[in-house]
Amino acid sequence: MSGAPITSNSVIVISSLLICLLVAGFEIVQGKTHVVGDVQGWDLYPNLINWPKGKQFYSGDVLVFNYNTKGGDLYSPAKVDKSGYDKCDCSSVKMRNRFKGTGHDHVQLTKGYNYFISADKDYCGFGMKIAVYAK
Repeated sequence: MSGAPITSNSVIVISSLLICLLVAGFEIVQGKTHVVGDVQGWDLYPNLINWPKGKQFYSGDVLVFNYNTKGGDLYSPAKVDKSGYDKCDCSSVKMRNRFKGTGHDHVQLTKGYNYFISADKDYCGFGMKIAVYAK
């Protein structure tokens, strides 16, 4: 019992199907986009620090920071470690190492805790900071 011979056209069709399946699979696992602070954006308001509560985040998700660029560093977000988050100190990190300063910056989350603070120590102290846990 012999099957049909494999032709070059068959190989092309099978290869094309596999590529389509791979591309579709990558789209499925692509991260979700979250706008920090929702409608208010990355701004100084009483509940910003609580914004992540009740939300699910995953490694690969993207946070969008919408903020006013006219205030200089007052609104500029900085990604820091736990110590920087607790102390509102971003002096040990490269400022805006992942931020473009456009007022509409995108940052991809990594697995574990991701900490973001206002580059202005006073604004951070007033609660302009968030800690996001990504699964």
